[in-house]
Amino acid sequence: MSGTGNRKIILFSFTGTGASLGRRLCRKLETTDHIWEAYAPEKYVQEGLRPMPADRAELIGGQWGCAAFLFIGAAGIAVRYIAPWVKDKYTDSPVLVLDEKGRYVIPLLSGHVGGAAALADEIARLTGGTAVHTTATDVQGKFAVDVFAKEHCLEITDRTAAKDISAAVLAGEKIALYIEEPFRDMLASQAAEKLPCEVVLCGTREEADVYRYQVIVSGQLCGQRPDGADSEVHSGSVILRLKPQEAAAGIGCRKGIAPELLEQGFLDVLRESGIGIRQVKMIASIDLKKDEPALVRLAEKYDVPFVTYTADELRTVEEVTAGSEFVEKVTGVDNVCERAARLCARNRETDMDGELIRGKCIRDGMTAALAAYPSRTAAKTGCAKADEKTTDILIFAGTTEGRLLAEYASAKGIGCYVSVATEYGETLLRDLETATVLTGRMDGQAIRTLIEEKQIRLVIDATHPFARAVTDNIRAACAEAGKHMPVRYVRCLRQENEACGGPECGGGTSEIIRVDSVQEAVEYLQRTTGNILITTGSKELKLYTAIRDYRDRCYARVLSVGPSVQESVKLGFEGSHLIAMQGPFSEEMNLALLHQTNAAYFVTKETGHAGGFGEKLEAARKAGAVLVVIGRPKETGMSLSEVEKLIGHR
Repeated sequence: MSGTGNRKIILFSFTGTGASLGRRLCRKLETTDHIWEAYAPEKYVQEGLRPMPADRAELIGGQWGCAAFLFIGAAGIAVRYIAPWVKDKYTDSPVLVLDEKGRYVIPLLSGHVGGAAALADEIARLTGGTAVHTTATDVQGKFAVDVFAKEHCLEITDRTAAKDISAAVLAGEKIALYIEEPFRDMLASQAAEKLPCEVVLCGTREEADVYRYQVIVSGQLCGQRPDGADSEVHSGSVILRLKPQEAAAGIGCRKGIAPELLEQGFLDVLRESGIGIRQVKMIASIDLKKDEPALVRLAEKYDVPFVTYTADELRTVEEVTAGSEFVEKVTGVDNVCERAARLCARNRETDMDGELIRGKCIRDGMTAALAAYPSRTAAKTGCAKADEKTTDILIFAGTTEGRLLAEYASAKGIGCYVSVATEYGETLLRDLETATVLTGRMDGQAIRTLIEEKQIRLVIDATHPFARAVTDNIRAACAEAGKHMPVRYVRCLRQENEACGGPECGGGTSEIIRVDSVQEAVEYLQRTTGNILITTGSKELKLYTAIRDYRDRCYARVLSVGPSVQESVKLGFEGSHLIAMQGPFSEEMNLALLHQTNAAYFVTKETGHAGGFGEKLEAARKAGAVLVVIGRPKETGMSLSEVEKLIGHR
């Protein structure tokens, strides 16, 4: 159970006096963002209380890790009730004890991580009593790394290191705190205001390395302790990484709200919640708002996917902190923002809704709520491996860029799935430690299933620029999966051909003919004489059969894989007219094939530097052949270096 946000509270009382206090407390809880249930023995049941269930163990076990428990009565009763379920503070429910007079409230379990300590302070304010804290860092007024993580919506990636840091604080050690980009602007100013004297906020990693104990706020999860935990130990140092928690934002708004007003209200809620815009992975609302200009503009401005749900879908979220009859009359559901946020962050494997980080917040003309995605790091034991659930990157390769991206991720210790169409592509990637290579072609439905089953958050399309059908399938699959989960599609662009745009393009003895498609290339070649060397692949080879005497004039170079060869033979390309080879091809190899086939025309696609275009251009120039270049489809996307940076920030 995460310690963030508003949660359900289950109250138990055992006497008439305790039941009366429980009833009064429930009335006051109605003014807060908490959801509550209160139980008492049947003879003491009052308004707002439920009869104590016969199987109390089933009630507690069924809600353990999902709700906080408040016992009004003796601490011993609470201990006996919860004993079968207690495991550790990272998964236990917050448990509190309140005496019958409401004078003292004690957080017994999961004080910091679960939020029992903060809840005790809140209960004390409602009852006019005193919260009694027994945790050492609380008693001594020292820095508590779990409290810091909770306040700033950060995930603790290593429990052992967190314990070591806490022990060091109590021993009087200085603790370095370094916040990496891009989270520095988001957290540094907030952190600096609250840090006790034992914590030193460092501006660079080098400054932090001076200290034995370090807390690093980072999107990366690398470094391994000798005992196998996920902190870094070097030269006697203990380094704990805190990972910014991912959130889904639910938003409701009035029709026609000004985009500036919606944005201002949304950013205000984020600031109050300690959440940065980079942590927001999805924006969700009801389907009535799917075309609301302000919401669409907000999502586009911050490059966050925007999804909507029907009222029926939103009602599958069973609990909200508050409902509105007016909103329900207009939309069909009593609370849009909380339901949308929790549904968007739902764990599709366990069917559990996301946990609220921030309940319904009302701003001018809009409401917003934030829900946390399930932790993907709590049980990690080292850098990400491709077979762990923390792998949320899928790279569609088939080009040099795809291979380079997979190698980059592996070098950074970042797990990823890499999809390649052929076994040859798999051989180029099989030695990458953090990559799981998927071999074989997939249609759109198969891609969508893979994204949803593996909970992929980032899909990188590094397929060949001419593989338009593949790109269309990937885009469509991401769009469909993105209706139910956060998934980002990124197109990785190939480097432009400098040679084809510079002075070399008209140099030498080779003429260059540029066309926009294979069909245009065929139409041009139909008006020529002389042999033709075709290197545009087997998929569109059928189009060349329209050339008169193509069996005599055309020579096809295709991949040395069964399907490509078989399809080429069926079309009439065989014997010396079919060259089955695996690249890459040097200038010398291209030149030798031009001479061997006596080709007057050399047909290629604008494959870029990585695709060997320069070698083809130079070979054509030396052979005196006309280079027929099929232009690359115009695309938008990111460069290789930009995509690498995106992966590095995961």
